[in-house]
Amino acid sequence: MAQFAGVSVRTVSNVVNDQPYVKDATRRAVKDAIAVLGYRPNLIARNLRVGSTHTLALVLPRLSQPYFAELADDLLAAARARGYAVLIEPTDEHDSRAPEDVFAQLAMITDGIFVDPTHLSGHLDLTRLSAPVVALTSHSFGYGEAVDRVAMDDVGGARLATAHLLDGGRTRIAAVGLPPTGTSEAGATGRLRLAGYLEAHAAAGIDVSPRLMLSAEEWTPEEGYRVMERTLEAGTPVDAVFAFNDFMAMGVLHAVQAHGLRVPEDIAVVGFDDIGLSQHTSPPLSTVSPGRRRIVEAGLDMLLGRIDGSRSGDAEAAVVEAELMVRGSSAPPADPTPPAEPAA
Repeated sequence: MAQFAGVSVRTVSNVVNDQPYVKDATRRAVKDAIAVLGYRPNLIARNLRVGSTHTLALVLPRLSQPYFAELADDLLAAARARGYAVLIEPTDEHDSRAPEDVFAQLAMITDGIFVDPTHLSGHLDLTRLSAPVVALTSHSFGYGEAVDRVAMDDVGGARLATAHLLDGGRTRIAAVGLPPTGTSEAGATGRLRLAGYLEAHAAAGIDVSPRLMLSAEEWTPEEGYRVMERTLEAGTPVDAVFAFNDFMAMGVLHAVQAHGLRVPEDIAVVGFDDIGLSQHTSPPLSTVSPGRRRIVEAGLDMLLGRIDGSRSGDAEAAVVEAELMVRGSSAPPADPTPPAEPAA
């Protein structure tokens, strides 16, 4: 390259890095040589020299859960707009790797790390890494208090969903998605959503039957179907369901309709997460929108602030307000009264 342009290697470097002290004629000669030779700078080597990779990591559960896949998409787009790439590292309770090793390796090759730790267990000190961390969770899991956190309002969102069903006259609302007995960190999100469900009932002065609080091994359509099918076959009186995520809610919808019941006339259904597929069920699924894009932007503000030094001091925590998206699966039935005939 330098020989082709008739300049020194340092001059080529100065042009590539857009340094101001290069003569216009020399700059043109180097750029012409770049165009002719199809030269592409080694960005990795350059970033290593300046101590930055302009790459972030996202550690989250498996991408077969639509919420996490859509979260990753949102983060990729938002980070790209700020000049950063994102390395996605799926890991869950079935991963044989030690979490400490995963985070230590990511800290060496990225500028900062996002993590949704709901799938991780045990104590993990994220403060000793060489890269800053933002946890996408409202709960600390025993190690998150010392790191920045931003998350959805699990309790508030569940309260919104349940209150909506209660306001519609539903009094036997099943909660689907409680963590199985004996779970710890992995069930924290379920416990928070259960708390919102119970708060809404308490505010309405309605007691909840233990038979309506249903656990699930996994938050999948298959498990939603299985739990709802078992409940209906047992003859448990149910007039509405709040499923702790949309994926389970889709299985609930299927089970209700497979038993010859109508949604929402016989049983109303509300989910949580507002994934893209929720608008395309039959009927469209009412759900809690957790503010995923606002979570991503707030998290980026925190993480990039730690990276560039504009944020310092104690760890920060933020919770993004949830919003209820009312659709056909819980909408009140249309007024059956026909319109009055116009006067003659």
